[in-house]
Amino acid sequence: MDYAVGVSVFLLVVAFVFGFVPSLISPFTDDATDAVVVADRAADRLTGDLLVADPARPSVLDADCTVGFFDDSLTPADCRYDSNASDLAGALGIGAPARSVNVTLVDGTGNRTLDGTELVAGPEPARGADVSVSRRAVLLDDRDWTVLVRVW
Repeated sequence: MDYAVGVSVFLLVVAFVFGFVPSLISPFTDDATDAVVVADRAADRLTGDLLVADPARPSVLDADCTVGFFDDSLTPADCRYDSNASDLAGALGIGAPARSVNVTLVDGTGNRTLDGTELVAGPEPARGADVSVSRRAVLLDDRDWTVLVRVW
């Protein structure tokens, strides 16, 4: 009887150790949860600050500033950003060089251009990549658009 109790206690302790130790080291393992936060903050920064004419009216994008952000040859003077999509990580405040980011604006018909400028910045994610996506509904040029920020 003593042997059975001893073995049972030993097995319970071993099971507890194997169940508990992974939770101790999990905060130090690499996962993609920070990509979700990066995508959300980048989308908020675009739709609430960088591309709007008035921060009091978030999600109402300024057409000239939006086109200027995605087109390197245009630099509107009254826009709220210092660097455009040519330095996408810098413009969005993404400091981690290990992260890639893509920003795409799409209207309700799937159109990705405005005034002849394609509203896409950054590389496309690789097929099968672990991508975090943040979406924002915005008003641009009196039409509904969706801002997609993808981080991987």
